Amino acid sequence: MLTESYVRLVLGVIVLIVLVWILIRFRAKKNPKPDSLEILRERMERGEITEAEYEAARKKREGK
Repeated sequence: MLTESYVRLVLGVIVLIVLVWILIRFRAKKNPKPDSLEILRERMERGEITEAEYEAARKKREGK
């Protein structure tokens, strides 16, 4: 009888962990991280870098 309680407890904890893991995975997909070119473009639009610096960084990133 005591063993059955432990089995239920362990299974409940496993199910809870799996549900939390699934929720975290789905939330991560809704808020993807911007890629480096997107960040560079935003910085150029805000005036933090010049267009020449943007182009140089873009070419460097693309390996050209």
